[in-house]
Amino acid sequence: MHASSRQQPLPATAPEDALLPGLAAVPEVRSLLEAVDLPIGRWDAEGRLTFFNPPYVTWARRTPQALLGKSLKELYGEDAWTAARPAFERGFQGQQADYLRLLRHLDPPRWARIQVFPERGQDGRIDAIYTIAHDVHDDITNAMSLRRSNWLLEQALDNLPWGVIESNAELIITRWSRSAEAILGYTEAERLGTHRLAMGVPEEERARTMAIYARLLRGEIDNWVEQAQYIRKDRRRIWVEWTLSALRDEEGRVVSLLTFVRDVTHQVDTHARLLHHAERDALTGVLSRRAIMERLDTALSRRTRGDMLALYFIDLDGFKQINDRLGHVRGDRLLIQVAHAIQDVLRRDDAIGRLGGDEFVVLSAVADLSAAQALAAKLVEVSAAAGYDLLSGLRVTASIGVAAVPTHARSSFDLLQRADDAMYAAKNDGKNRWALCNQLLSSNLAPDRL
Repeated sequence: MHASSRQQPLPATAPEDALLPGLAAVPEVRSLLEAVDLPIGRWDAEGRLTFFNPPYVTWARRTPQALLGKSLKELYGEDAWTAARPAFERGFQGQQADYLRLLRHLDPPRWARIQVFPERGQDGRIDAIYTIAHDVHDDITNAMSLRRSNWLLEQALDNLPWGVIESNAELIITRWSRSAEAILGYTEAERLGTHRLAMGVPEEERARTMAIYARLLRGEIDNWVEQAQYIRKDRRRIWVEWTLSALRDEEGRVVSLLTFVRDVTHQVDTHARLLHHAERDALTGVLSRRAIMERLDTALSRRTRGDMLALYFIDLDGFKQINDRLGHVRGDRLLIQVAHAIQDVLRRDDAIGRLGGDEFVVLSAVADLSAAQALAAKLVEVSAAAGYDLLSGLRVTASIGVAAVPTHARSSFDLLQRADDAMYAAKNDGKNRWALCNQLLSSNLAPDRL
């Protein structure tokens, strides 16, 4: 406790030692009690103060005459006695005890921990108890502040729009916030004590996810952010964004993983729709000019030695005249029919894009030139079938030029130009047909760059 100054021994009334009770009557014990720099008091079986050392006088803020013979309730009030009573009772039962009390007689009030010790007489009975007061105000207020901070943190974490999940070094979940329950569908009771991969993570994602956790736990990375699919308790798949952080102890070892999670399904779906619209021709739904050219550049960059990539430049025969005669609505319908018919005969890895007007480009990986020509013939056939207008009896057909890498070109620009030239050759030969590029790369250009 805070004792501002050491009090002198209590004034004696003759003879002093004869008036002191119990152990306090023993001179050596009394000297020891008065030398201790902590407030010590002795309370008899009736709960009255019969002895106190000098620090107690300073601590109590009373005169010695005002203290002697008074009960704790009389000195400090009902609240003080309510706090002390259980410990006093255990003391008179022969047990050591302690309790916390806010000392309201001090200004400002301070917290103290009061220890209670029984005093046994020669006959073994408990004649009195001693109390020793320890100032623990800073410890208590710091602990209270920490508890409040933790409470505020818990409230904040539970009310964040992000879900909060924490797991230990064995990936066993130790925290699952209310927001996590709302986002992921599983309750705290269902997830606490379970492995992070026990629920929700799609089977095809488990190995990759576990590899990320392992890197975090080994300390190779401190954090990780990613978007991935999650299967809610109701079996609905959603897109979530995980932000994972490795938490370390004082020795730098990773002891837990803290995760913030939010539902990004709407953002992912919106982005996919925007990307689809950006990549797709608004009328026909096939790839846009920009998208098909990007696909061509990507295919060329990924081509390995010996692979052949064929490009088909398609121009519809007589479309302008039909469009002018039947109107744009009917003309657009024919464009859509032809585009969809071509797309239906392509393989999954092939691509079709509209360059504009009635011009299309098809990109296909083929085994050889014979396969490229076979596909060209099929495209001519389906274009003619789909280009028929039932009401007017008019038909559009397709003239198609074919060029391939590495036979005819190396770059996307050259490949497109060679296919375009071949397309004009098909038109000049009578339309509704295909033509293969007749410009072979010179042997000294090393056509297969890979």
